[in-house]
Amino acid sequence: MKKIIPFLLCMLVVLWACEKDTPTPPTPDTPSKVETGAAENITATSATLKGMVNLDIIDYEEIVFGVMYSTKAEDLVDFTAPSKNGLELIGNEFKVEVTELKTETKYYYRAYVMLNTLQILLGDVKEFSTLASSGEPETTFMFSVAENKTVTFSPGNLQYHPANDDWRFAPSQLDYIGEDNANISETYNGWIDMFAWGTGDNPTNTSKDDGDYQTFVDWGVNKIGSDAPNTWRTLTYDEWFFVIKKRYNAKKLFGVAQVNGVNGLILLPDGWTCPDDVTFKPGFHENAGTEYYAAYQTFSASDWTKLEASGAVFFSAAGFRYGSDIYNVQGCGYYWSATEFYGLADNLYFYSDEADMGSGYLYRGQSVRLVKDK
Repeated sequence: MKKIIPFLLCMLVVLWACEKDTPTPPTPDTPSKVETGAAENITATSATLKGMVNLDIIDYEEIVFGVMYSTKAEDLVDFTAPSKNGLELIGNEFKVEVTELKTETKYYYRAYVMLNTLQILLGDVKEFSTLASSGEPETTFMFSVAENKTVTFSPGNLQYHPANDDWRFAPSQLDYIGEDNANISETYNGWIDMFAWGTGDNPTNTSKDDGDYQTFVDWGVNKIGSDAPNTWRTLTYDEWFFVIKKRYNAKKLFGVAQVNGVNGLILLPDGWTCPDDVTFKPGFHENAGTEYYAAYQTFSASDWTKLEASGAVFFSAAGFRYGSDIYNVQGCGYYWSATEFYGLADNLYFYSDEADMGSGYLYRGQSVRLVKDK
């Protein structure tokens, strides 16, 4: 089976130098085969850059694709410019997120494709400008997890790409992988988001022997997206318990809902203020079932935009995994803690009619939502 293998461009350059055959020079006039797409989601320091690959990839053993970018157009003639590889093709399109850009600065960028490590094709050069900084600090919403101790939650559930050994947070709080977690393997060329307990160093472990999970390795030890290793961590049992049971006004700060068609649990920050034109109802439906999330309360995409801006955190009812079998997607949610309990491990769980702390087998694949200490 043919593979798409994106990996660091600088490593490719070193490998090429060691090969007897050298790659052909870049071929810039190939717009029919490689297209540079539009820049989207532009902020003061980041942007989403797109490219299109108009090739039959089955004809090649290896294909690497991505985007180069620089403040100087001449840097894009060869590979002296910073670059970032795309991780997957959706149809023939890929996206890369570039960060740590300069504010109010014009950037030039172009898509590239490398075929079998020898032939390089370049798209046309396009440009975008980053926005001005607002000058105002970003609002941070706090969640108390102990007396005089607060955290912020990650912007989405943790995800892992085995083939590329790459970690990220889901692009949206509403995103979950679901049934595709059944594809979990060391070479799977896609994203997974159900992990056995403590598998920060072995995220594709599907063993059903609890003896294979005796050492907890926090997922936060890894570089996640553009964040440095050890930026994030997993809550303990006591911290999860405090945020849902013991902090001030705790019972009024979470409830089940269906948000833009996705079932889950909404958790609200300390001292939360409900946005205008939105009504939030804390608590649960009296019955358990996939359909009862929407029966309890439903929010549209525009409602969620307001709730998210007010600090709301959404935990999708992503289900769980045993081995490579997936269960109860959109029926329940299980989120790991860092705490072991007599050969089991504690977790936050919820259905449409309840949310509480429980424990499960170490080998059960569950969702992971990390936090950052503040």
